[in-house]
Amino acid sequence: MKFICNKEELIKGLNIVIRAAYSKYQKSILECIHIAASDHTILLDTFDMVTAIKTSVYADIQTPGQTALPARILFDIVNKLPNGEICFEKEGSSVNITGENSKTSLTEMDPEQFPAFPNVEGNKFSINRLLLKRMIEKTAFSAYTGDDRPIFTGLFLETDPDSKSISIVGIDGIRMAKNNAQLANVEKVQAIIPAKTLKEASRIMGEEDSDIDLYFSASTCFLLFGETVMFTRLLDGEYMNYQAIIPAEYKTRVKVETKLFERSLEFMMVLAREDGSNLIRMSIESEKIELYSVSEYGAARDQVPVETEGELLKIAFNAKYLLDIFKIVEDEQVYMEFTGRLQACVVRPAEGNEFLYLVVPVNVAE
Repeated sequence: MKFICNKEELIKGLNIVIRAAYSKYQKSILECIHIAASDHTILLDTFDMVTAIKTSVYADIQTPGQTALPARILFDIVNKLPNGEICFEKEGSSVNITGENSKTSLTEMDPEQFPAFPNVEGNKFSINRLLLKRMIEKTAFSAYTGDDRPIFTGLFLETDPDSKSISIVGIDGIRMAKNNAQLANVEKVQAIIPAKTLKEASRIMGEEDSDIDLYFSASTCFLLFGETVMFTRLLDGEYMNYQAIIPAEYKTRVKVETKLFERSLEFMMVLAREDGSNLIRMSIESEKIELYSVSEYGAARDQVPVETEGELLKIAFNAKYLLDIFKIVEDEQVYMEFTGRLQACVVRPAEGNEFLYLVVPVNVAE
C-alpha cells in the first residue's frame, strides 16, 4: 500500500472518524482507524461497538491496500507534520508516514481483524441537515449520562406522517426537552438513538444547507451526508410515555423575556453554585419574579419583570437546569407554566409549538 494525500484534507477526514475510535480498548483493533486505499480514494472508518463512522478522502493511490493504525497517535502525527503532501507507504507490518523532511513509522494492527462496515439498510427519509443539527443541539443536553438507566441515554426520535412532523425528545429524570419541526414526506418512525452518536453527528455534519439521509431498521440507524456515513445501533427498550408527564393545565403562567431571565439566572448562579446544589428560590408575583440565592459566601437577590396569569407562587429549582434551557432558546419571549410548588415547570414558546421543556423543582421548606 502506498498513497499520497493532502494534509488538510486528511485532517478533515480523521477529525470525522476519530469520534468513533474507542479509546478504552487499548492495544485493540477498535482503537484503530481502518484505512483502505483504492481508486483515487482512501476510505477511513472506525467502530466503537455501538457507532461506526466512514468517510473518504481523495488521494493519489500508487499501490492499493489497507492498514489499521492507532487513531489518536495517527491524528497527532499527521497534525504535527508540515502542510502539504503526506506519503503513506506500507513496509511489512509498519507504515511509513512522510511529510517534507519529517518521517515516522507506525506498527500496524491486522486490518483483516477490523469489523466490516455495515451495509446501509432500512426505511429512508431526508431532512435538512441544519434543521436536524439544531434539533439535536436543543435536546441532547437533557439526555441521561449515567449507566443505570441506559434507555434514557438516548434521544427519542419520532415522526408522524399525518401531521408531517418530526420530534426529538430527551429525558434525564429531572428535566425533559422536546423539539418539533415540519417534514414534508416521511414514514412512521419511532427510534431511540444514543445521544452520544447524535451529538457527534451534529458536530461533524457542518453548516452546509443541504439534506441528510436517515435510514432506520428495527435495530439500526444510518446517517448519510456528503462523503460520510454514520452507523449506530438503536437502544433496545420502550421509551417512557413522555406525554403523560406534561401537565394538561396550569395554575400559574408567566410570560418572560428570555435574555432577561437568562441574565438573572447567571447572576444567581454565582453564589448558588458554591454549595454544589445550584439552589435558587423564586417568588412569582403579579408583575415580577423575585429570585434569591444564598451560600456561605453571602446572598443574592434579583427581579425580572413578567406578565403573570393565575395564582402567585413560591418555588425552588436547581438553577443550572433552568439556565441550560434559557441559553439555547432563541425566542425573545417564552411562557413558564406551573401547577404547584412541587410540580414540574413547563417552558414553551410564546408563539407556536417548536419546543417544550420541563424541569422538576426542588422540594424545600416554604
